[in-house]
Amino acid sequence: MERLQFGIIADGGRTGQTDFKAYGNNRIGISGCMILLVGSGCAIISVGFKRRVLRRGMMAVLFYDDTFWIERSSRAFRCRYVVLADDNVQEAIYKLTSPYFWDSLSENPLFLPNNGQWELLEGWYRQMEWICRNSADEYTDQLLRNNIYNLFMAMDGEMTQNGMGSSKAISRSRTLIIRFLKLVAQHFRTTREVSFYAEQLCITTTYLYKLTHRRWNLSPKELIDKQTICEIKTLLSSTDMSVKEIAAMLHFEDTPYMCRYFRQRTGLSPTEYRNNTTRP
Repeated sequence: MERLQFGIIADGGRTGQTDFKAYGNNRIGISGCMILLVGSGCAIISVGFKRRVLRRGMMAVLFYDDTFWIERSSRAFRCRYVVLADDNVQEAIYKLTSPYFWDSLSENPLFLPNNGQWELLEGWYRQMEWICRNSADEYTDQLLRNNIYNLFMAMDGEMTQNGMGSSKAISRSRTLIIRFLKLVAQHFRTTREVSFYAEQLCITTTYLYKLTHRRWNLSPKELIDKQTICEIKTLLSSTDMSVKEIAAMLHFEDTPYMCRYFRQRTGLSPTEYRNNTTRP
């Protein structure tokens, strides 16, 4: 998250403000967990290949395996962020006992708090900011863990009270979709075969196709390809890796094959895309 501006950095967490303009339309990598509090403006974002509106007064909770980018935003768009290392998030995950909390959060990562809840979130953010700036090193991680656990526990309680965290809220098909997206985020760099993901989910490729087609009108292969193309674009625009190095990193059989793969889906060669992209 080195491109987030005005950050206050601690080993296990970071706070600051950003408009995400530096990322352009590239995928925004998340290490651990990122929480956004939108203070002004609005943006069209994509999370898990689903377009959503993020506007003033909303909160977003995103994790390392979420596919996230800003499609466009208003001039006034600006938000405060908290980024937490994966180790500090995992403890909170293990402590929570609600079996459907994480599925609900994956399905609905954006929240519109009421005025009272927003005031509490602002207080929570100030606490996180203070911890990152002032706490002694030996206590920082534990304070961050306690604070993120308190937030997730409060959210879990709200979801349960409103019926969002019940088993009725998350059908088996939605759970499979969420698991599929997480698997793609974890494995797309090494395998893009639909059969691999169907086997991991213990379902047939035909059933997986029905799930994704009903949800997005896209095949599983198209979703895997979208993730892959997004990664190639990010590497081309924000690193100095050669096309050959990118092809090897993403386990394409050779460089010419990746170039054909990229051109078929974007209309440009990797080199043309890189030359047309202004690096932030």
